[in-house]
Amino acid sequence: MFWTQLGLLALAVLLGTLIGAEREFEGKPAGMRTHAIIAVGAALFTLASKYGFPGADGEVTDTSRIAAQIVSGIGFLGAGVIFFHRNLVFGMTTAASIWSTTAIAMVCTAGMPLIAVGATVVHLGIVSGLQPLERFIGRYAKHSGRLRLTYTTGKALEDALKLCTSRGFTVTEVSTERTGEDDVRKTTLTVRGRGNIGKLTSALSDAEHVRGVSLHED
Repeated sequence: MFWTQLGLLALAVLLGTLIGAEREFEGKPAGMRTHAIIAVGAALFTLASKYGFPGADGEVTDTSRIAAQIVSGIGFLGAGVIFFHRNLVFGMTTAASIWSTTAIAMVCTAGMPLIAVGATVVHLGIVSGLQPLERFIGRYAKHSGRLRLTYTTGKALEDALKLCTSRGFTVTEVSTERTGEDDVRKTTLTVRGRGNIGKLTSALSDAEHVRGVSLHED
């Protein structure tokens, strides 16, 4: 029994390390060590839940409670790697990897090592194999954002609207405000389309009479 449990624990750590290695390769802060430690913790809790409380004097014990708390507790670690910056969310894949590592370690030490190995292969296939498909879809997916222009009065706004249209974007909202200078305006354009919003921002920055452009992606 001891060697079986130790073997399952070692396998759980190995699988967690493999998942962490992929995150390490992508340059993420939660890498091999983090995922390996998570696998150790989840595996030990599962072993304790399954074998550590056999019951005393015929008492019936609910051994699933410890395992259930692993699922709740891992959410705090996942939340720690997610952050929000300029309307963009980062760290979702790493958080999902932490969650997946926990599940794989639990399945492994619960006595289903083949399923754990298969799940690891599927996990690595998803995070690595779907990247080219994501990039392909990203080229044709619709993008939206808000472009804040500072420009001198004249044809600058009209030219900016034409440029947005020519680059494959539809302007859904226009909001203009005055500045302290009589001939300077600030306008926010809400755009949506299948073009490259980064290249649109650069083109607007180079346009005549435009003093500055800032992009806020939705």
